[in-house]
Amino acid sequence: MKKVRQNVFETNSSSTHSICIAKNMELIIPSEIHFGFGEFGWEEDTLNSCTEKASYLYTGLFANDRYDDAMNLFSVLESKGIKVTHEEPIYGKDSSYAKNGGYVDHSGELGSFLNAVCGDENALMSYLFSPLSFVVTGNDNSDCDADTNVSYEHDEYYKGN
Repeated sequence: MKKVRQNVFETNSSSTHSICIAKNMELIIPSEIHFGFGEFGWEEDTLNSCTEKASYLYTGLFANDRYDDAMNLFSVLESKGIKVTHEEPIYGKDSSYAKNGGYVDHSGELGSFLNAVCGDENALMSYLFSPLSFVVTGNDNSDCDADTNVSYEHDEYYKGN
């Protein structure tokens, strides 16, 4: 969409992310999983692997000051016999912002997704360990559609701005 405001040209474009959590599907549960920080903005990508999905979740939780929720999720996974490792935030001297905290564009819009995986163990397990669960990232400047377009039973969360 193009708008002219006070003689300034603006495209009003933003990132779009869709998250698909498959329901009632077989899970492939690894013996170990690592949660690291990542950069998730405008790029067109599909995150399929456990590691990529874990990074998206961890970065989103951290960006929304939900570090305690991340620690709780780690406990849930460890109670299932999964070894969990995670990247520790690194803070600069006299700074409350982590140097390595990653980035999810407009992360404040992830609330319903974060609430779902933090509040429902089955959703967490399906998100991370179903090969049919994924995250699609993109932007509204391209022809690439950030819709999940799947025919199996699933929950879908959309983050756009």
